[in-house]
Amino acid sequence: MTSGVRNIVLLLYFFFHISSIFSQVFENTAGQMEKKFVYEVKQIDEFFERFNDDSSSFIRKIYKSYRVKFNIDRQNLIKSLFNYQTKSWGQSSIDSFVNTAITTQLPSKNNFYGENWFAEVSCRFNYNSIEIEIPVILRIITDERKRSKWVICGVGTSPVKFQSHISDKSSQNNNLRFINPASHANYFIELEKVFEDKENLSAYFDNSVFTRTNTSAFYHAILQNKIKFVSVRAIKYHFLQVTNYIFTVEYFERNDLNSGWLINNIKSSSAIDKELFTKNLLGE
Repeated sequence: MTSGVRNIVLLLYFFFHISSIFSQVFENTAGQMEKKFVYEVKQIDEFFERFNDDSSSFIRKIYKSYRVKFNIDRQNLIKSLFNYQTKSWGQSSIDSFVNTAITTQLPSKNNFYGENWFAEVSCRFNYNSIEIEIPVILRIITDERKRSKWVICGVGTSPVKFQSHISDKSSQNNNLRFINPASHANYFIELEKVFEDKENLSAYFDNSVFTRTNTSAFYHAILQNKIKFVSVRAIKYHFLQVTNYIFTVEYFERNDLNSGWLINNIKSSSAIDKELFTKNLLGE
């Protein structure tokens, strides 16, 4: 080992107690590296990498570039993905969740388009010159040719009750109009284009939308220009893959190593609980 390599000191400590946040130090003789950039979970894809302990993860590549052995096990990687800055956790709750979660793989390079996870996108709309907020729910679907895309599959509670509208209209089979499967990586900015494309609007919606009163009413409010999309305010991701649990991931922007996409809620849930959660999320 060269003297330069010996001078590299990379320490990563995880403390999982209510009163303390894990601390990390990354420094070498040339000066201190930007620790926040290394440890912040910058993209939801990076969250997946750490949760799955992906061998090609960003954080592993950083360790490798400094010739430092990566010896953090998956349990501690998952524990590092909790929001400790503004949330209190019971140690037993975290341990129980992690012991179950290590048998689960979240969406990844090999199985990105798996089921049982949803994006809840809080969108601002203009309604009669007033800005309102409506949660738009999206999920990934894959067709028989293994082509995947995001589709709008539901809406949350709206501050405005739109005229009830049931439609038997199904999404157009238009393969040229779709929400890119990587749209989550750019904060679903593509929704602005989606809601403006009135001619092909139904192509961006899941077929089930047109059989439910509230989501169909939302669709027709967009179609008839009763509401106009303004911007995305925030995003949450809900995951139902872990046996007996539902957990939610949110983004925390702060000048802290415990930042980025982090677990902000876990809930013990049976199969029936998950079914009810999904129905409520989709606005059924």
